[in-house]
Amino acid sequence: MLNASRLVEDPEDITSQNDYIAYSKVVHAYSPAIQKLLDLSVEYVPLAEEGFKAGRPAVWCVANSYQPALLYALGVIPVSYGELGRYSSKEDMLIAEDFYQFPVETCSMVKCSVAQWHKRLNSGTINRILGSSSSCEPFNLGFEIMRQRGYDVFHNEVIYRGPSVSGERLEQLVKFTIDQLLDVAEWLTGERAVDEEKLGQEVARKNRLLTKLKKILDLRRTRPFYMKSLATILTLNVGLNNYFGRPETFEATIDALIEELENTPVNEKDLAKVIPLVWAGGTGQEFGIYEAIDQAGGALLGLRSVPFRFYREDIPPLESVARWIYDNSTAGAGVYARNVLDSEVERLKARGVILYGYIGCSFASVDREMWRRFFHDKGLACINLEGSFQTGTPTGQVLTRVKAFVEMLAA
Repeated sequence: MLNASRLVEDPEDITSQNDYIAYSKVVHAYSPAIQKLLDLSVEYVPLAEEGFKAGRPAVWCVANSYQPALLYALGVIPVSYGELGRYSSKEDMLIAEDFYQFPVETCSMVKCSVAQWHKRLNSGTINRILGSSSSCEPFNLGFEIMRQRGYDVFHNEVIYRGPSVSGERLEQLVKFTIDQLLDVAEWLTGERAVDEEKLGQEVARKNRLLTKLKKILDLRRTRPFYMKSLATILTLNVGLNNYFGRPETFEATIDALIEELENTPVNEKDLAKVIPLVWAGGTGQEFGIYEAIDQAGGALLGLRSVPFRFYREDIPPLESVARWIYDNSTAGAGVYARNVLDSEVERLKARGVILYGYIGCSFASVDREMWRRFFHDKGLACINLEGSFQTGTPTGQVLTRVKAFVEMLAA
């Protein structure tokens, strides 16, 4: 839970990721809805672990995938293991590197997750991990290590759709993936079946919330400083995907935020001075970067990593989930992501692109360099950042670079 006794009114007093959220609550004192979303974010993992200890099924899972919809339909709380970085420190890096012999250059997100799972071993908390073979090889290694340490681990086969795959081949892949979804159900419940009515309700919920979050993003473009960068990232990154473990509360809070935004007059002075930015890459736990953007007068109005494809509601729910997976997991994703970024830049008339990835993720670094060159050739300013996933404030050098970049665009 958010520690109410830890009131952070000055960013200079921030020492942890939860401090950034506490400070963001102060900044958003005018918005009960945003404050509630921030509380939901902080309460998410602790409440899920408490619920598990009280007897409610829960599983660690991927945040932005099909998994939450399926898990809720199965009566299981989906808990994003990406949130574990918020509780990590240099000690966790040493656990991964010294105890498990991960190379120093391994992605910090993987090392954080493995170390946090290590700390939770035999503690009576969530002991199941639902991974995905298509995540990345270091994570696949992490899953296998945790299996050997005693966690109950399951992950799907690699699921990708080549650019030219359609027709009969696509239908074969859809059937294969439906079998994979039933494998997950059997692993979690012992029954190779999914309640299609409940899954249909989850599909409808996701589509409904996608529509509402699209509306919030549209309203932010004319009210760019109402909802700051960190609150936006938290709401989209985990809120939209896992609903912070509390779907009904999350949706009610989103409804309240829409009402607040609609009742807030457009400020022409804000529109004149805002520096619209597009964020490209991962949205991890280095919350200080978002704060630096806000302080320099920037606004993250375009984000590439939010999956906004709707689920089909005109076909059976299991098939709908399978087809959604192939619509969102396309081989050659770096090129397609660049096209999405370019579209966002044009639509928002963005003045800069922030490229961000985690230290040790060589795959993502190739994408970012490709995107940087593409936008450089178009004459658009970019900054390429590498950060770590673990908790704590970013280095002064990173923050200085971010502020200088946004201030350069302002000049």
